[in-house]
Amino acid sequence: MFHPSTNANMTDNKENNTTFHVKHLFFGSNKPFWPENVKQYLRNTALHEMLFYIFVFLIPIQTRILYLPEKAYINWYFSYHLGFFFYLTDIIFIALIVSWFLAEKPSFNLKLRINRLILALFALILATLFHVKRIDIGVYQSIKWLELLLLVWYVYSTFHKKHQFHITLFLLYISGVFQAILGILQFYLQHSLNLKLLGEYVAPLGTAGLATIGVAGTKIIRAYGTFPHPNLLGAFLLFSLISGYFLVSRGTRFTKWLVGLGMIVLISGIFYTFSRSIWIAAGISSIVFLGYYLRDFLKTGQSRLTFLILLSAVVVSCGTLVFTYKDLIVSRATENIQESALASRKLFNKNGLTIMSQAPLLGVGVGNYVVVAQDLFDLEPWQYQPAHNVFIFLAAELGVLGAALFAIILIELLKNSWQKKNFLTLTLFFTGIIFILLANFDHYFATIQQGRLTFFLLLGLLAATNNLNHDHASPD
Repeated sequence: MFHPSTNANMTDNKENNTTFHVKHLFFGSNKPFWPENVKQYLRNTALHEMLFYIFVFLIPIQTRILYLPEKAYINWYFSYHLGFFFYLTDIIFIALIVSWFLAEKPSFNLKLRINRLILALFALILATLFHVKRIDIGVYQSIKWLELLLLVWYVYSTFHKKHQFHITLFLLYISGVFQAILGILQFYLQHSLNLKLLGEYVAPLGTAGLATIGVAGTKIIRAYGTFPHPNLLGAFLLFSLISGYFLVSRGTRFTKWLVGLGMIVLISGIFYTFSRSIWIAAGISSIVFLGYYLRDFLKTGQSRLTFLILLSAVVVSCGTLVFTYKDLIVSRATENIQESALASRKLFNKNGLTIMSQAPLLGVGVGNYVVVAQDLFDLEPWQYQPAHNVFIFLAAELGVLGAALFAIILIELLKNSWQKKNFLTLTLFFTGIIFILLANFDHYFATIQQGRLTFFLLLGLLAATNNLNHDHASPD
């Protein structure tokens, strides 16, 4: 079993120095978030890496331009899955890839199994363009797939030091806290915060497709943040929360408590999404990390403060929410699932299997799921949605071959991460398992910009764990 390094946990038991300097917020002698000499580090950091960190922080931002909006409508209903969007995150990603190519001139090593799998998947995606019904949306979605696979390749090729992982997780954590605050405010105000520059939009109550919960005959708007749906906000906040559960083991006593306060905000934000699958995933994650830190404390005497902070954050946030919103929790937990969420998922997944049966081997073509669905099914306009299961969706668009290739890539990345046996890589491994389980209950990891970028960033981090030293105590 692995344990945090001994000298790193001295903050829990032996830190008696009460002198505080600003630099102690993120640095210090005890497992800092990133290198202590930050000015020197920034001077030596390549432009593409700085752009990458900006990109990570801005993943939730929905700022975008919509082209050819008339092609995205099904009767009166605007279908996100037929739109041609160009996001702020796309601009930043293009800039970082161009600067990376100019500075590093990277080569794509086909001797690496993961690179061969990525190339095979993209080749298959391009092959499906030869039989799509709508070539325009097919080409657009092929470009989006190229962006996602480039993201995995970039992270895998450039991440060789632990501090790169730490900075990324820290930025995800900070970005998540910001999104949680937005979501909490939206829930209390029950309307948009008018942050249009960030892509924030919450439709007025009564709008078709608006995510709400019902209690005592009243509809209540769920938290959105700057995401297009509360479930996706919940998934991002979950990644941020797990990042916090990792980061709380690092830094000074002050930093640990600061991260703990952020955890309270994140748990509250997750609650206001009212996503039951995310609630369950967050509960499992909390139990796993509490169990790990408690075991480490009982076995080695370390992680005492870390365990107490995490436990305090969970108890305070959950206790306050249960006491304040008992009726909402009971309503959400006991509502007739058979007639709502699960029934809709069953319909969408059944339709996905029907679409897959039209072309089992290579699918109906990249980007053409909703296009083909309109020919096969007589539904309400808003019901033309992807299967609420990533693997069914991929099998429908890319065929059994595409879904199988994607599954093999996931297995390969998880296997590599599991073999490292250190706290960082096993944290990412655990996150990967949780996200793959969530992928069986929704489609956003394969269809929506923020969901795709979050998921494929995680895949890139999992791939890059192969670059790290096996020794969990190795220096950054």
